[in-house]
This record gives sequence, structure tokens and C-alpha cells, in this order.
Amino acid sequence: MPTQLKAWQSAELGCSWILKQLEANGSLRGGDDLRAYYKTPAALLAHGRVLEANRVLDYVETRYLKPDGDLDGSGVPWFDIYRTYNHSWLCCGAVMAGRRDLARKLSGFIATRHNAASGGFFADEARSTEEIMTTSMAGIACLYAGKHELALAAGEWLANLYQAQPDLTKGLYTSWKNGLVTEYPEADASSYLVDPAKMRQWYFQYGISAALLTSLAGFTGDNRWLTLARNFLHASKHAAADRYQTPQSGKIGWGAAWTYRLSRDPEDLALVDQVSSGLAALQNDDGSWLVTGVYGGASAAADSLTLDITSEFVALQSFMGVLPLV
Repeated sequence: MPTQLKAWQSAELGCSWILKQLEANGSLRGGDDLRAYYKTPAALLAHGRVLEANRVLDYVETRYLKPDGDLDGSGVPWFDIYRTYNHSWLCCGAVMAGRRDLARKLSGFIATRHNAASGGFFADEARSTEEIMTTSMAGIACLYAGKHELALAAGEWLANLYQAQPDLTKGLYTSWKNGLVTEYPEADASSYLVDPAKMRQWYFQYGISAALLTSLAGFTGDNRWLTLARNFLHASKHAAADRYQTPQSGKIGWGAAWTYRLSRDPEDLALVDQVSSGLAALQNDDGSWLVTGVYGGASAAADSLTLDITSEFVALQSFMGVLPLV
């Protein structure tokens, strides 16, 4: 069976699990904070569930949206560390649903975290550090919402960060603070370096960057962005042996899928196949996923963590499932 069809079937199973948790008012059973909701509209829309996605967006607007475009992040332990990540996913979902008013409010808040000096987006509430995931996701949201200059600036930030890497065979440094951050407390190492000498690293940094860069290639027609996207993706080959097989791997498949659509390079499709198969192997029998990555045979009670990761993987498997078959 082609990779794309297997990915779509995995997404279908996950989407069915999410829909079983959906209440009439758009809330999700077990979803007691924003983590349960910020990816769900994009996931449902990527899988064609328009009515249900709009019900969730209605609930989010009522329960979590603030007048200034910020969101109520109560109960989300990392809300102040990755300050616009929730907003960016929801903004993309709002645009996908045609809800421009919601997208305008969310992207307006995202824009307040842009650092004009570097082109990146501050990750933390203190506005001290920028890192790949926050800047890339904010860039995608801005591109979706029509803030094109901010999206292009985020692309330039990625180009500068890539150029500053000392040796990609020894890992990918992911953070910027008036320059590439290469010194940090050992206890926080995973936040700053994808280390090839260690397993279960933050492999998503290779993929989320490629998702933005390929989007910029499509938007501008400039193949410079596509080349840089492929550089980030294929730098993942230097990472540890589990690089395409853990929950942290999913965004590599996302970036590779969008890159393959433009490149049609079999090397990019091979990444899609490896990551999609890895995610399917991690999926529970009931369609859900767990952040711990338990292999097969399990089921999960709905809670914010499980809804978060399952929604993401439904979206990513859907992106990987709609690629050309030839």
C-alpha cells in the first residue's frame, strides 16, 4: 500500500477517536485546558471535518480567546515558555475554516512577539530567546493570515540560524539570543541542541523549519527557500537511530511532505514514509496517541495531553496522506 494511503488511514482512525470526545457545544471530553483545543481545528479540517472543526472554534472563541487576541493558557505548564505556539496553530485552523476575524485577532497577538532586529519570534514571556519551533510556527501562521513580511522575516531568521551552525554532523543548535546559543545549562540541553549522541531528541526542529521554508518557496516561487528546507530536513540524517520513530519525529514528516510536493525528489518521499510508518506504529488501537510513545495494543482515556498529541498526529498524517501518488 502506498505511503500516502497508509498515512490517511492512520489519520482517519485518529480523527474518529477525537470525534468520539466531541460534545454538542464544541468542547472535548477530558479537555480541561487549552492543550486539548489549539491543534484540534486544524487537525479536523485537514481531514475534511469542517462542521466539527467550526464547533470547536466556536467553543475556543467563547472559552479561551481574550479581547486582545491572547488566549487563556491556565493549566498549560509551558504556556509562558512557548508563548505564541498555541496561537499559531489556532490561527492556521481559523484561516483553514475561513474565519478571518479570529485569524486577525490571533495573528495580531503573534505579531507582538516579533523581533524586528533578528526576524524571529520571541519564544518566552520574558522576550529573551527565539527558537526554531516558535519562530517557524509563527511564520506559518503569519503567512496563512496575510502578514507576509513577518513570515519572510522568519524565513530569513532560519537562514541565518542555519548559516551559523558550526557542524551539523554534531547536532542542530536551535536557539538564538543575539546570535546562535551554543552554551547553556546541561539540564536544559534538549531545548538548545538536537544531539546525535543521544536518543529521543527534539527531532521536530528539523521538520517544522522545513514546513515554513517550503511554504515560502511556494508563496514566492523562489527555490532558495526550497533548498534551505531540504537542507534542514536532510540534516536529520545525522541524528540518532530513533530520529524517525518517536513522537518527536512527526514534524519531520510534515516538512518532508510539503517539501516533496514541490521537489518531487524520492529522497523527500522516503522521509515521509519513514516518519508516517513510525507514527502509525506508535498509534493506539483506539486511534489515539500517547506522548510516551507506547507501541500498539493500548487505549487511552481522553485528557488534554492525549488530545493534544492525537490532534497533532491526525493533522500530520493527513498532510502526509494527500501527496501525489506518482
